Amino acid sequence: MNTPPSLADLVVIGDASIDHYIRVPHLAQNDNKAIGGYLGALGGGMSANLAAAAAALGAKTRLITKVGVDPEGTEALQILQSLGVETSFSVRDYSHRTWLCLIQLDDTGEKALTGADTGIKIPKLNEIDLDAVRRARIVAPLADDLAWATDIARVATEAGARVAIDLEPDAFHLGDAALAELLALTDIAFLNEDSAARFAGDDHDRAAQAVHAYGPGTVVVSRGQAGAYCSVADGPVFRATQTATADVVDTTGAGDALAGAFLAGQLQGHSPAESLQHAVAQATAVVTHIGSRTYLNQPNPHFLNDYPVSVERIR
Repeated sequence: MNTPPSLADLVVIGDASIDHYIRVPHLAQNDNKAIGGYLGALGGGMSANLAAAAAALGAKTRLITKVGVDPEGTEALQILQSLGVETSFSVRDYSHRTWLCLIQLDDTGEKALTGADTGIKIPKLNEIDLDAVRRARIVAPLADDLAWATDIARVATEAGARVAIDLEPDAFHLGDAALAELLALTDIAFLNEDSAARFAGDDHDRAAQAVHAYGPGTVVVSRGQAGAYCSVADGPVFRATQTATADVVDTTGAGDALAGAFLAGQLQGHSPAESLQHAVAQATAVVTHIGSRTYLNQPNPHFLNDYPVSVERIR
């Protein structure tokens, strides 16, 4: 008799990679090169970063990903497991290597990221144990492939779970029926400033209202060093800002951490304002370390104590 998957607070479905960092004097542009020093290989991937951030705040988190049967794949999963992320439903592929990223990093912390999708960035729908998806309170599929994410969101909503997605600007086009279908199933939507600009230029309030119109009840816009913005449909709007300047060394994964921390707050019953405050603090911790998850290596981190954040209700 098969034992059903254990209940998880948060099930994240998507990518886990190994990121190779190179410190360069400047970011290479077209027909140009930058010669720098190799900093090392670290765990990465948007979904993996999000899952690790939520687990760090105590959310019972499961990541369903796909990696190769190679040292990189084994390392990617082991790093996540050491951070409290359950990965037993992930898929191993004998035919492809684990996908990777090459990251140029300059002295200001700005980056240029090149991903090498090796054909197994995410598991196919028929490779996912959908019972593991159904036994979750929140499901967060990677939204690079809108149709794939929609299929997962539909399974989650039919089982009574909430759906969270992080919309990257190069993953969608306004007016796309696939975008509307996914957002109609989404409860919490995360956008960065470039994604928000697709909806309403630099007006975050109008962008949030435009996203609400598709269906999500909560919209969070990450604003880099300016903090973040959170809008609740037919409810309050909050803005969170850092109260002290952080020394930025690498911005990789900050938005992923913000999303994971916000979801952990929601799962623990925090208000949107409290969730946003903790999320911005955790995202700030990310940028003070090289690598998207090295900030989690310190024992018993207290992000809000180390990186104070103020929250104001603006409507």
